[in-house]
Amino acid sequence: MLKILITIVILSLGQFSDLLAEKIKVGSLQYGSANWELKLIKDTGLDKKFGIDLEIVELASKNAAAVALQGRAVDIIITDWFWVSRQRSENRLFSFVPHSMAAGGLIVTESSTIRSESDLKGKKIGIAGGQVDKGWLIFQAFYKQKHGEDLKKLSKPIFGAPPLLNKKMKQESFDAILTYWPYQAKLLADKKFKKAININDILTQLGIPKGVPVIGWVFRDEWGMNNQTKLNNFLEASKEAKRIMLESDEIWEKIRPNMNVAEDSIFVKLREIYREGIPTEDFTTAQLEGSKKLYSILSKIGGKELVGKAEKLSPGTFWKN
Repeated sequence: MLKILITIVILSLGQFSDLLAEKIKVGSLQYGSANWELKLIKDTGLDKKFGIDLEIVELASKNAAAVALQGRAVDIIITDWFWVSRQRSENRLFSFVPHSMAAGGLIVTESSTIRSESDLKGKKIGIAGGQVDKGWLIFQAFYKQKHGEDLKKLSKPIFGAPPLLNKKMKQESFDAILTYWPYQAKLLADKKFKKAININDILTQLGIPKGVPVIGWVFRDEWGMNNQTKLNNFLEASKEAKRIMLESDEIWEKIRPNMNVAEDSIFVKLREIYREGIPTEDFTTAQLEGSKKLYSILSKIGGKELVGKAEKLSPGTFWKN
């Protein structure tokens, strides 16, 4: 009888703990890499450990995520800090906390003669995204700084969706493609392809310190200030999930069903590049200054289409609390 009573008390305490957990809605692309971490947090109970009840709201596109955040359908989304800065410059106050530093690169065939940016003249380059894709802007800025010429005019850029670019690259329709890291990983898993130029290497040559993030958790300032404990608990759960993903190969077998990948070679390459992007240190003043410098460099090339009227990184873009 005593054992039964103890069991009932334990179960009741667990249910009471669940009731105390604060709901937090995070918008994420259904097949995006951030979803791997979010589902790990949920599946392993890390959200409950940190006193939150994580609800993952799967969305169809980056634009859909922005709309959901602006419409208060979700509390947090994943996006880049350029978007946050532009919103703040137009008095829509959102803030950014770093999530990943994983960046793409220029992919070529193993037999390609392209070795550096100097070999891109006249080449047909497939580019993921549009004219203001951050990777493409970084390439242009670097080329302009090093050679004093406009890479956009010297090469043959063709813009398209990442899956289509991968397909066309396999068909040898391009000399090279500049794409996002998950699609880069899918090509690099095939020994027919290699990375000729790494965007992170270019950033270093532009004088940008290591650790400048690519994407991060974004939320409304008002919500963050009114829910500081809940926000901090979510960020702690995120940090713990990243630590596990960095240190444990075994946990990736649990993550794999959410990765939509069948081939072992692609799975391993995705895991490898994801880990490269995990921040291992707190965001520093040096990295903030580096972000300001990168913003200034890219705003000159991307213009109003990228940054609107704000020529400088908007104050408060990176969450300080």
